[in-house]
Amino acid sequence: MKPSQALLMMKSVLKGSNTPFLLGGTGIGKSAIVRSYVDSVSEGREVVVDEINPTAKQFGFIDFRLSLYESVDLGGLPYIDDENQQKRAFLGNLPIGGEGVLFFDEYAQAHNSIQAICGQLLYEGKIGDYVLPKGWKVICAGNRATDRAGSNKLPSHVVGRCTMINFEHDTNDWLAWATKNDVHPDVLGYISFQPEWLNVFDSKVQTPQPSPRAWTRLSDTLKTNPPEEIKQLICEGDIGETGAIEFMSFLSLKNDVPNLEDIVEGKDVEIPDSGGLMYATVCALVTVLKEASNSDITDWFENSVAYIKNFPTPEFGIFFVRSLVGARPDVVDTSTYAQFKVENQDLEV
Repeated sequence: MKPSQALLMMKSVLKGSNTPFLLGGTGIGKSAIVRSYVDSVSEGREVVVDEINPTAKQFGFIDFRLSLYESVDLGGLPYIDDENQQKRAFLGNLPIGGEGVLFFDEYAQAHNSIQAICGQLLYEGKIGDYVLPKGWKVICAGNRATDRAGSNKLPSHVVGRCTMINFEHDTNDWLAWATKNDVHPDVLGYISFQPEWLNVFDSKVQTPQPSPRAWTRLSDTLKTNPPEEIKQLICEGDIGETGAIEFMSFLSLKNDVPNLEDIVEGKDVEIPDSGGLMYATVCALVTVLKEASNSDITDWFENSVAYIKNFPTPEFGIFFVRSLVGARPDVVDTSTYAQFKVENQDLEV
């Protein structure tokens, strides 16, 4: 199933007081889905990370990357009390009150002893003397054994105690998420143009490969405006050699885009003759309008939308408006945006 369906399923499972287990390939957005859930159920409260006792105005989120922990980190240190009874001293990293989400990530990569301890929490809601507060929910995630991520086969007791949610990447879902999270327009444009490059995984390949996480990481680097002479090398470090060549070929189309100044000023400009060049033009316009002054943005936005409406399909306009809203939320208040919404009411803007 696609990520948006996985999120809906996860919400239903948690409402039923059960534990969802997100199972999928590396870098496809499992952690992002969990954070989206946290943001949706916090209901305006401040999301506080690693807070074991959030207040009524806070919602807790504790993320355990289980592959980094040992059994004592969650199971506590054994000791003998004054009555000669064995007890455990917990380390103060598990919830003790309030409401929140306890996220066990990289579950399949964790040591067997850690998996056994977490299994107690999944089944009984406690570890020894420790009891998970009623206001906290547990979510698990992990890779499959075939994903070459150092994962082991999940123990039967985990599969039996969780609702397994298998999901794959979905281009439309990722583009919607990426737009809201300010992913670089060049990355958005390329994935819209070549969606098959969002996630390319070959278990035999040891070098970097494209994935939603890799593209997001590359986006963060591109925002720093790295020197042109090393840009392809940077791309290779995130998405591999072949992916970098294809992406750089797309970026080279920017050299052939129409005069952007004439477009934003509302002049008569010839329409590009290829899909790749159209996407490159839209990306370039997003970059220009993102830096526009407050006095120019309304007219420039109106003129850009009028120009892009001449493209062969409405998807270009949808992509442009979505991307620009993520970069310049103030355009939502313009009459151009309101009219665009009306004209494209059957499409998701």
